[in-house]
Amino acid sequence: MPIYSASYFERQNHHGLLISISRSQPQSFQVDSRLPFLAPSQALLEDWKKTQLTEAGYTLRYRQQLQEAWPQVSSWLASLSLEVNCTLLCWEKKGEFCHRNLAMSMIRKHRPDCYGGRDMPVIPGLGCPKCQSILIPGVDQSYCLRCREWRITPTSA
Repeated sequence: MPIYSASYFERQNHHGLLISISRSQPQSFQVDSRLPFLAPSQALLEDWKKTQLTEAGYTLRYRQQLQEAWPQVSSWLASLSLEVNCTLLCWEKKGEFCHRNLAMSMIRKHRPDCYGGRDMPVIPGLGCPKCQSILIPGVDQSYCLRCREWRITPTSA
């Protein structure tokens, strides 16, 4: 399951199943699943909003939170496969400091075979000719996570 991350508001970056990793979601926005153990705690959010934390302080506390929830996190990581694409969603827009980037770093460290990318647009027709999974676009080549090979990026006519 290549895992991507994006903001709720950047639909062009949504791949496959939509999974919320925030404490709430926009009204009338439908997700396929929620992973509350990846959402920042209420206390962490409040301290961040009150600007009582630096990015480094936020990162430290979020990592501590992941350690405390490690049995759930570890079980979820172990359950991942490369069969279905999904996107981890939260509120912050691309380029803003956000816990979803910290969650993606954890995924990249513990399940690099499932790491798809951050804030990556869906490019119709950019599928691996060998296995049909979505390719991670590059400049002149794209990478297939499932095959673990680079492919020449198709060009539009």
